[in-house]
Amino acid sequence: MSLPRLYLRVLLQLGPELRLGVMLVVANLALAVAMFAEPYLFGRIINLLTGTQGGKPTLQALLPLISMWLGFGLVTIIGGVTIALHADRLSHRQRLNVMSQYFEHVLTLPLSFHTGTHSGRTLKVMLDGAAGMFWLWLGFLRDHCAALVSLLVLLPFTLLINWRLALLLVGLVVLFAVLTGLVLNRTHMMQDKVESYHSELAEHTSDAIGNIPVIQSFTRVQAELQQLRLVIDRLLSAQIPVLSWWALVSVATRASSTLTVTAIFLLGTWLHLNDKASVGDIVTFMGYATLLIGKLEAAVGFVNQLFMQAPKLNQFFEVLDTTPHVQDRPNAIDAGTLNGEVSFENVSFSYDGKRAAIADLSFSVTKGKTIALVGSTGSGKSTTLGLLHRAFDPQSGRIMIDGHDIRDFSLQSLRRNIAVVFQEPMLFARTIRENLEVGRADATDAEMLDALERAQALEFIGRQADGLHTIVGERGRSLSGGERQRLSIARALLKNPPVLILDEATSALDASTEQKLQRALEEVMKGRTTFVIAHRLATIRNADHILVLDQGRIVESGTFDELVAVNGRFAALAQAQFMATAPAEPVAAK
Repeated sequence: MSLPRLYLRVLLQLGPELRLGVMLVVANLALAVAMFAEPYLFGRIINLLTGTQGGKPTLQALLPLISMWLGFGLVTIIGGVTIALHADRLSHRQRLNVMSQYFEHVLTLPLSFHTGTHSGRTLKVMLDGAAGMFWLWLGFLRDHCAALVSLLVLLPFTLLINWRLALLLVGLVVLFAVLTGLVLNRTHMMQDKVESYHSELAEHTSDAIGNIPVIQSFTRVQAELQQLRLVIDRLLSAQIPVLSWWALVSVATRASSTLTVTAIFLLGTWLHLNDKASVGDIVTFMGYATLLIGKLEAAVGFVNQLFMQAPKLNQFFEVLDTTPHVQDRPNAIDAGTLNGEVSFENVSFSYDGKRAAIADLSFSVTKGKTIALVGSTGSGKSTTLGLLHRAFDPQSGRIMIDGHDIRDFSLQSLRRNIAVVFQEPMLFARTIRENLEVGRADATDAEMLDALERAQALEFIGRQADGLHTIVGERGRSLSGGERQRLSIARALLKNPPVLILDEATSALDASTEQKLQRALEEVMKGRTTFVIAHRLATIRNADHILVLDQGRIVESGTFDELVAVNGRFAALAQAQFMATAPAEPVAAK
């Protein structure tokens, strides 16, 4: 994205504040005119005092010019303070608003985005992008707008005062603008590389902090530090040349101030001696030179800031422009409370468009039944149930609930009817209560305690000093693996959905707790449609129906005993786990 287009998009991100932003731009235009009028009026006053316009000046002749000069000066002071005050408030409000919009958007992006993008980078892009826009809004509304108006619009008007002095002033400004453009062009790609190293630094740091137990256990502190220092060295090697070029621009800016004032004075003196410029003209253009050099410095600061922020802003908008693959249809309806009649009709899905993860999958589940999915890793079990709650949509076929294509429902209402207990417990670094409220925000303490009891979690909650107000730490690390899983199960039970998905939900539990929880789950699963993914066949012994998947296709289906009797893939799995002792004989659950 080009810098002008990028900057325009940043300004349009003001959104609901755009009207106030336009008002501040208009105020900046008025301020620029007032600042431009001061040197001109002062020059006219000098002409009257020096008598270059004939005779000794009278108070009546001076008073209007002095009044206007003081009036414009007062407008400049009051206007500047007012603009700065409102620009600060607007920029702060909108920075937080943009962060909120980015956060909401990221939460709706598909799992494929999050699996391919490091969370540390995603967070860095949000913070850097919002901060970059904040400074650009603030700078534009407080300083840069008036500077750009003075340089691009008002500077040509100096030709009407004295075209010879004006040409010198315009020439010096253009020369300086060309120098800045050359530096900008030279360092543009270099700054993109710098930002890529900043992202690598954020990813490496976040990754290390998120795996502290591994780093300490394997004595990796020095190794991780060494890798970080290598990234820092590469970053500095890329950053220093960019800083050197912009240091050159900074030196040129300061040198141009002395050069411009001196050149205006010398040319003005020569023109005055040849009766081609008045003393007031010289004073006016000296004022313009000082004013415009200040504005030029502000403009260079703005360009430098925009240049430095451009890679961060491009990354921010790149994420913001990423569209979720799964979206509500234009006329999506609210699902209400579903019964749980589920059917897959010739469903096919591929992650990469080459290899099918699911191929022509068809099966039906009546309300209240429990169906188990079994198969080797990569056979399509998790993908099948991911399609059910629309983590992604199939390329062909359709999934029906209660006779409706699930794509006809709004995402929110569909997922409200489905609870998922993932293989890896996913807890927030918040209190136990707040983690349970994810299941149902309006749940009472009694309902939470009931869900915890049914998930065999009440005992360990009672051991916590703060009970439900205990903070479980990042990813629930203050709890054991089994405790985390039981808490995630309680969260799903609290949601009380018509459709329940258990993705290896008991894999982190010890045998004793698993047995207790299995009995609780069997009670909870009554009356609701339940899908279970399991590698440990003991957990699905009493499932109403079992599907055996291989390469995205159903290769066997039936009850536990029926599949053991078939003496196929499932029977081999059962024998390997001591769930069957003979090829043709079903065995009772332990």
